[in-house]
Formats: sequence, C-alpha cells, structure tokens
Amino acid sequence: MKTKDFQKVYSQRQGFREDGFLLKVGTQKSTVSRLGVVVSKKVEKRAVRRNRIRRVLREAVRGELGLVKGGHNLVLIVLPGFALPSFQETKKTLRTLLRKASLVQ
Repeated sequence: MKTKDFQKVYSQRQGFREDGFLLKVGTQKSTVSRLGVVVSKKVEKRAVRRNRIRRVLREAVRGELGLVKGGHNLVLIVLPGFALPSFQETKKTLRTLLRKASLVQ
C-alpha cells in the first residue's frame, strides 16, 4: 500500500480494537484485499524489534487474508505497550479482530 492509501484508511472514523491492536478498514476498487502494518517507535524503540513484530503479524494475517471479503484496505496498528505473544495467540487475536470488523466471509 502507498502513503495515500494509508491516509484514506486513517480518515475512517471507525476502528476495531483487540489486545493491543487497532484495525482500520477502508474500501478500494480492486477485488483483492491488502494489508498494511504500522508499528511506531512508541511501541518499540529498536528498528530490529519493530520489523520483527511486522514480520510476525504479516505472517499471522497471511492465512486469514484469503478469507477476507475482497475490496478492502486493512491497516493494522500496533498500540503502545504491546508485547508480542506466541504465534498461535497472535493468530487467534487477529481472527477475532477480523470477525469484529465483519470481514470474514
């Protein structure tokens, strides 16, 4: 996703919160859904650790993204105070978050 895509999604008023995550959802013309992950310096000061959190979250969402209804831009924002749980717990939390947003088919 590009910066303008992130800005469009950020402008959406509604977000869905679950265990240290905030999910913002926007629409797009394409039938494929896309995901962006945001981990700020407030969450983790070291870039190596921020990138690890991004990689783990992208991998956890990858299996679920196929189940998401098409035509959405998703931005997953990691909130300050977040501690990376196990991979299985992360997948479970993300699944719950997608159900809250009514994105799972």
